[in-house]
Amino acid sequence: MKTKYLYILITLIAISFSLNAQTKKEERFAQLVNEFNQAIISTDSSALKNLVWEDLSYGHSSGAIQDKAAFVAGVMNGPNFFKKFELQNQTIKVSGKNAVVRHIAIAQAVNKGNPVEIRFGNIMVWQKKQGKWRLLARQGYKL
Repeated sequence: MKTKYLYILITLIAISFSLNAQTKKEERFAQLVNEFNQAIISTDSSALKNLVWEDLSYGHSSGAIQDKAAFVAGVMNGPNFFKKFELQNQTIKVSGKNAVVRHIAIAQAVNKGNPVEIRFGNIMVWQKKQGKWRLLARQGYKL
């Protein structure tokens, strides 16, 4: 009987450690998403280049698809210049060397001098290579 309780206790402790590790990973990705959005807001090409892989596939809700160079150039040159991102219903699922982040984004931007609010869904795929987590793919979608 004592063995059974000891087994249950060890199992509960292991689950607790596992959940805590998962929570820490999720917090790290929430931070990465925030850094990514802040790099877009501040039009920081150096930060953007360091947050995405060379083989990035970046899909917009309009259907446009960009590689890394086109994505960074688009952030730097417009037509949309983002001022604020609010993320809702964010979920983060880490699986080995990949992580999937989903959320609804409400963004305030300026397009050709005119303020606009943009609302879209988003899925981001982060990948760990060479000890670093970077964005591999992103797809925005219309709501």
